[in-house]
Amino acid sequence: MEEEEYDKISVTRICSRAGLDRRTFYRNFDSKNDVLEQYIRLLGEEYISIYTVIEKPDRYTAAKVFFEFWSRHLDFIRNIKKCGLSDFIFQRFEHFTKEHTELLIGDEVRNLPLKYVFAYRIGGFWNVMVTWANDGAMMSPDEMAKIVSRIA
Repeated sequence: MEEEEYDKISVTRICSRAGLDRRTFYRNFDSKNDVLEQYIRLLGEEYISIYTVIEKPDRYTAAKVFFEFWSRHLDFIRNIKKCGLSDFIFQRFEHFTKEHTELLIGDEVRNLPLKYVFAYRIGGFWNVMVTWANDGAMMSPDEMAKIVSRIA
């Protein structure tokens, strides 16, 4: 996606770059979207594994983990934005994180309708992260965590 628009990338090109035969590709994936979805699942699993080791995450810690995680994937974020895939990726990531709602919702909001709290938090974090990445991630994950934890 750094070199070419996503819509113009063919399975043949993916296979060529990966050194795979097309038959091997199609044994594992149905389409290039499946490859992207698998990558999203892997990112989601990596994120959740980092998040789950925090004993009692507060807003600041949760935000810092989020921005530290995505700081390692800035090129990916910029490429999905450039290729118009932000919504596609967000929907997959949101679906994955909904499976782990208990990790993302603190006691301070348990008496509120959780689907709205969750939608606000994950959507807000996502949009701030994409904006941060597109601005060149000039602020550190710590600085971003301080900002987001104050407004969340």
